[in-house]
Amino acid sequence: MNSRLALVCSVVAALSFLIVGLYTTSNQMVAFGQDNATAPKNESSSMAMMNANMSSGGKIPSLSTPGEKAFYVFTTEIEGVDEEKLKVAGDAFSVNTLVANKGDKVTVHFYNVDPVKEERHSLTIGDPYAVNIDVGFAESGNATFTADNVGVFPFYCKYHLPVMEGQLVVLP
Repeated sequence: MNSRLALVCSVVAALSFLIVGLYTTSNQMVAFGQDNATAPKNESSSMAMMNANMSSGGKIPSLSTPGEKAFYVFTTEIEGVDEEKLKVAGDAFSVNTLVANKGDKVTVHFYNVDPVKEERHSLTIGDPYAVNIDVGFAESGNATFTADNVGVFPFYCKYHLPVMEGQLVVLP
């Protein structure tokens, strides 16, 4: 029962900030996948596209249009964490929440920029996506999948639990 309540709360929280707008705090970042098919190449073309859509009665592309989404996630260190005293790593993901639509082709680019040469990191998403990007010092890896299941799916670093965690939110 508690896990169902936690899932419902997670989904409600994720959807509530999507309705209000992009929500970020200093310790949590949210990434909406870049739609590679319609992404403008620079700011002036972005404004031109918006003006053309607004003046011609065209539709502004919405988050609900399935397409291709790309996310870029890096390892990072949480400032001020005394790892010896707390007995947990000070590692984190640069982005805690990835948001995609059902049907999106999602590509996650993961980079290990940890300065410690012996540190491995992973970006792991369990079922139904079965993603496991496992990288060593100064390495990167990619995973591509179709977001065909709606819900909130945790991702984590298998080497740095419980501090390196996040969530993939797939909207209907």
